[in-house]
Amino acid sequence: MKKYKIPIKYYNIPGGGTHLFVKSKINGIKTFLLIDTGASNSVFDINNPQFKDTKFEIKDDDIQSSGFNSTISNLHTGTINSLRICHLTILNKETIFTPLDYINSLYETIKLPKISGIIGSDFLIEYSAIINLKPCRPGLREWI
Repeated sequence: MKKYKIPIKYYNIPGGGTHLFVKSKINGIKTFLLIDTGASNSVFDINNPQFKDTKFEIKDDDIQSSGFNSTISNLHTGTINSLRICHLTILNKETIFTPLDYINSLYETIKLPKISGIIGSDFLIEYSAIINLKPCRPGLREWI
């Protein structure tokens, strides 16, 4: 598998820890994704307009997790036609969709852009990600 260096930015959420972000293009539209190494599964925002043409199917079972949100419900599956993160392009990626209203409303209150999805450990393992935080810099706002 080819290796890519993907820039990561972080933002310190007031009273809420540090969040890691990458720039991406989904179906040709520029957006941001949150990296959450503690999330078992990647999920994308079913309410994001860039997925308006995606055909969703209801996922019958909830995702069980050991995190603070131990069960994620209201899940759908669908296919992202094109997902590009830096030079990595993934076509026809079947994934999980759920509303990300909570996190996007938090970001709106602190003047950060909405995210289209959360990259979880499943994605990081599938693409053999190595996360090097040494070159990681603050400054998500400079990407906006």
